Amino acid sequence: MPVCRKRMWRIFPPSAASVTSCPSFPRAEATMTLQKSDFDAMRRSYLFSGLQEDEYLEALGHADSLQLAPGQMLFSQGDSVDAFYWVAEGVIKLFRASPQGDEKVIELVGANRLFAEAVLFMGGHYPVNAAAQTPVRLVAINGREFKAWLAQDASRCFRLMSGMSARMHKLVNEIDRLTLMKGADRLLQYLLDHSDPDETGRQKVELEAPKQIIASRIGVKPETLSRLLHKLSDQGCIEIQGQTLYMCGPDHLRQIRIEH
Repeated sequence: MPVCRKRMWRIFPPSAASVTSCPSFPRAEATMTLQKSDFDAMRRSYLFSGLQEDEYLEALGHADSLQLAPGQMLFSQGDSVDAFYWVAEGVIKLFRASPQGDEKVIELVGANRLFAEAVLFMGGHYPVNAAAQTPVRLVAINGREFKAWLAQDASRCFRLMSGMSARMHKLVNEIDRLTLMKGADRLLQYLLDHSDPDETGRQKVELEAPKQIIASRIGVKPETLSRLLHKLSDQGCIEIQGQTLYMCGPDHLRQIRIEH
């Protein structure tokens, strides 16, 4: 049985705000139905893990897949909220732009993560811009249809709320890191959060975006990020090979102190 039973809708109608804020980027449209790998991965996410199997099948009946090229806009700040998303492949950049054209990266959303789900329940408009940082494949869940489905059974709402509460606590911790930690400590935490063991057991971090984007994400200037990375390298804590960083063990890294 196919996961997605029908082609959904034109997900992203261009708005006046979109054309004004991002005139050079093409918009994204639905292109294909869900893959089984998407369906299985989303089942384990915090939002859907509490649902019963039949409920999950129904919820994903309001979903479809789409692809974006690097730089392609998904939505713009101020667009009406009409969907939330799962990143199946690639990296989505969430950012805000000042009237002067300065860009602040709010988040880099990598594979197997949801975004815009909280905004859906608030209604209104997207508070940030979203664009593909790399080639991206997304799953989009129709917001209006999903909320109507939830409204049919209050118990579904409670099951989703438990997962969203856990997510909220994680975001509060993230705010603490951004506001209370120094830039050097934020870099160390970023490396820890994004590290995985390779086949030899070494910890590695694949840089998912250009360094200026990562610098914006952790709240430092690009030249500060480069200086901090060089200091870590000089101390033998990291080895830089192109877009991959090899690190000392997490316990050792947590004990590192570097001057900003």
